[in-house]
Order: sequence, then C-alpha cells, then structure tokens
Amino acid sequence: MHKIIEPIEPFNEIYYQSCLYNSLFPIIRHFQLSILPLLINDWIVYEAIRTGEGLLCGISYRTKTGLSEGLTGLGVAVEKRELVETVIDRIKSAIDMERPVVLWVDCYEMPIRKDTFQKKHLPHTILVHGYDDVSSQFHIVEHLQTENLSYGKKTIMMEDLERAFIGFDNEFNKGQKKIDSYYEFYKMKQDVSTIYKGEVETYQELIRINMDAITEGLDNLLEVTEQLYGRLMQQAPISIEFAVKQLDKLNSLILAKQAEHYKLKLLQMEQEPYCAILLNIINEWSIIRGIVAKYVYSNHFEVERFSDLPDRMNNIYEAELEFYANYCSKI
Repeated sequence: MHKIIEPIEPFNEIYYQSCLYNSLFPIIRHFQLSILPLLINDWIVYEAIRTGEGLLCGISYRTKTGLSEGLTGLGVAVEKRELVETVIDRIKSAIDMERPVVLWVDCYEMPIRKDTFQKKHLPHTILVHGYDDVSSQFHIVEHLQTENLSYGKKTIMMEDLERAFIGFDNEFNKGQKKIDSYYEFYKMKQDVSTIYKGEVETYQELIRINMDAITEGLDNLLEVTEQLYGRLMQQAPISIEFAVKQLDKLNSLILAKQAEHYKLKLLQMEQEPYCAILLNIINEWSIIRGIVAKYVYSNHFEVERFSDLPDRMNNIYEAELEFYANYCSKI
C-alpha cells in the first residue's frame, strides 16, 4: 500500500514557540484554514531568569485559551494518546482516513538526524502525512538539524520512527503525569465558521488587557540591564557557560519578536509606524546576540565588547514602551 495526504507543505515563514506548532501549521493550511486565530491567542513577556551567576534575559509566551480550544474554534479536531503500542499500524490507519499525524520523538533514535543520532537526546515533533509499504517508509515534514529551523519533506524508515517514538516515552515521559505524545488531526464535519471576525481589534484588546503583565516583563528587562551594567563597571568577566545559556535565550527571544512582526503582517498592519519600532527592536537584539555569540565562539572575554550592551538594552526598553504606547492608542 502507498498513501500520501496532499497538499501538505512545510511551514517556514516563522518558527513559533516550539516544533509542535511548526508541525501543526502545515496541517491547518492543508485544511484550508488560517493560522491567524491561533497566533493572536498568544502574547509575549520578558523574563529575568535567575542563575547562580546572574540574571538571564528571556521571553515567554502567555495564552488566552489552550491549544485544543483554539483548534476547536477553527473547526479542527484532534485525537490524542499518551503512548500507542502499535504506532506504525496506527499511523497508517490514520493516513488512510486522511488524518495527518504529529508525534513526539527522541532525535537520539533517528538516523536521518546526523546531528543528534546516538549523540544527543532531544524531544521533537514529527509530522507524518504518508506511508509506503514497499519501501517501509513514512513521508514526514522535518527540519535538517537543530541549528537549522527550515523544514522540508523527507522520508524515514518506519522502524526508525517507531523506535524514536518509544524512545521519547522512555527518556522524557517518565513522570507520574505523562503528556500526550501522539496526535491525529481531522476537520470537523459540523459547520464551523472559518472567517475570524475582527482580528485586529481582538489582538489589540488582548494586548491592552494584559499590559500589566507586559509592563512587569519590561521591568525584568530593566533589571537585567542594570545588573549587566554594574557587572561591566566592576570589570567582572562572564563565563562561557553563562554566555551559552544567554545565547540560547537570545535566539528564542528574537524568534518570538519575529513572530510578533509576522502577526502584524498577517493583520495587514506592517505599514503602521509602530511596526518599524518593532523591527528596530529585533535589529538591536540581533546585534546583542552577535556580540554574545562572538564571545562564545572565540572563548576570549573582553569587557569592551560588552560595553555598549546596557545602552542597547536600555534603547530596547524605551522602544518597547513606545511600541506599546502607540499600539494601544489605536484601540
């Protein structure tokens, strides 16, 4: 037997929150629905993460309603399981019913992932949209490696995917409260409106009513900035381990800010003046990331390299205040 659900195309416009969303978005588009209602269900806030060496600057997503509720609003149903013993047969049965499948795997068990196979345990989601019994392969949507967030269509041996699926449960799903690791998606038969009314007003209202949390996050950004300024004044070096952690947070932060810009684009607001402010914020964070990355890869600390970081972060703080002041004034 041979069956492929089409059209399903990789989603590469942004990387949103986690690999789960980038596995899910192609399915939503396959059902000829918009991802925008899910995007405008979330907002982001800055975080100050305390470590033994100091504060890391990060970002987190907050949500109005859960993902399952958001999918129901779109008219998409999902069947979830913690663990499926006969996962190969279950996937094939789902594909036969035109149901794309997303499942959590451990990349340690995936030979197609040369960067992690037998090297690194990594939780990850795979979108499966077809199978071929002759070659014993599944058709999947996957990215090439951890550092490359671009997705493409690939194939994987059925037994390799099964082993990676079981590996996820063994390595990451050991707690008393296990998470669902297998999802089948299908479009509801009942009439659900796919036209989301008042997207601009809905998202602006979401931001407005959560401005206290957003402002608190900006205070966290200011706290990180002040601590960094004091540290540099004392000529205190930053360890490579701390810089690596901050670099990881900066990568996630920039991806989140790029997602915010993408939302404004979908809302047809990219010509608004505050959209240019957001692009400047992304640019400032990208410069900061470059400075931290250069230290990580050179392993040579120089205070002078970091000297303008506090000023840049203060500029970001002021730009964020300006962005939200302008954005909320449009309500």
